[in-house]
Amino acid sequence: MGPLVLALVAALPAQEVDVQWRGDPRCAQDGFQDSLARYLAGAGESRPVRVTVDVRRDADGRWSATLELEAAEGRSKRTLRGRSCAEIGDAAAFVTAVVVDPGVLTRPAEGAIVPAPDAGPKEPVETDMSPEAGAEDVAAPAPDMSSGTAEPGAAEVAPAPGDPLADASPDVPQDMTKKTDAQPARRTPRPRGFVRVTGGLEALGLPRVGPAVGLAGGVFGRRWRVELTGLYRGPTTEYTQIDPQAGARVRLWNVGARGCGVPRAGQVEFPLCGGLEAGQAIGEGVGFDGGRVDRIAWLAVVFGPAVAWAPRPWLALWLGADVGVPLLGGTFSAVGLGRMFRIAPVSLRAAIGLEFRFGRGG
Repeated sequence: MGPLVLALVAALPAQEVDVQWRGDPRCAQDGFQDSLARYLAGAGESRPVRVTVDVRRDADGRWSATLELEAAEGRSKRTLRGRSCAEIGDAAAFVTAVVVDPGVLTRPAEGAIVPAPDAGPKEPVETDMSPEAGAEDVAAPAPDMSSGTAEPGAAEVAPAPGDPLADASPDVPQDMTKKTDAQPARRTPRPRGFVRVTGGLEALGLPRVGPAVGLAGGVFGRRWRVELTGLYRGPTTEYTQIDPQAGARVRLWNVGARGCGVPRAGQVEFPLCGGLEAGQAIGEGVGFDGGRVDRIAWLAVVFGPAVAWAPRPWLALWLGADVGVPLLGGTFSAVGLGRMFRIAPVSLRAAIGLEFRFGRGG
């Protein structure tokens, strides 16, 4: 394979294509050069083209590239998006090759597999390669060079309005949505991990409004997440009507598990979560002699929405609101003072925090 690539590169007139490759260092120029050499193998004519490719990896794990081409006819700028560096490199090479030699559109690339004619027509199956298709939803089929139109793998190519080079080569596919005779293989997405730290407030479940801190960790995919949670609600005091100086100082801790469905809009996620938590509500008598510490079991169903904004693949800002419904009641009381506090039938919580994400999705 190595000698073949070297031979193809050697056959390409180096002075005809001036390439500037920049951006994310994890996406190297080698794949672009190999694909360009393959598309231009046996080129009958060529024209000088200057190419600038700026590569980026988006927050959702997909790759994008800004492709700028400059030839005698004018300048062209378009955006390419794909599920991997290899896809956008191959797409950039194809568009560049068509500008260098329009004959690429009618000449199969070197090494392309041309299938034998079928005995009868087949019903084409449409493969969705639109920007809404997630990276884990569809795997890229191999480029089809047999129909007379060379197309790169699965990248989406969007030219700028009034692009003179797009007019000069009208057969360049602007929408890489294509039809194939076989369903593409699906890739199994790989989940990622996260740790989240939050701070906020709790009300109604315990006396007054009190501070709360939370810790969560788990795994998530593009449309789901599963997490283990921990919460500590700071102590607040409820005083009795009999003696305004006497009362119960109550605090809470719990651990839990929950699952979430996660609608998305670009970098913004909208988890809708539900789960179960267990722990203890701890009350301490204050303001009177003989005060003691009582513990009441806490078991509650918890559900609520959140909003997560992920400006970077490894970091998200989290805003959440939960409703807890205690399944076990309980009352803190003292002899001579009667009931000091009863656990309410609902607990309201609001929190803000940072979520740190790790791992690479499939």
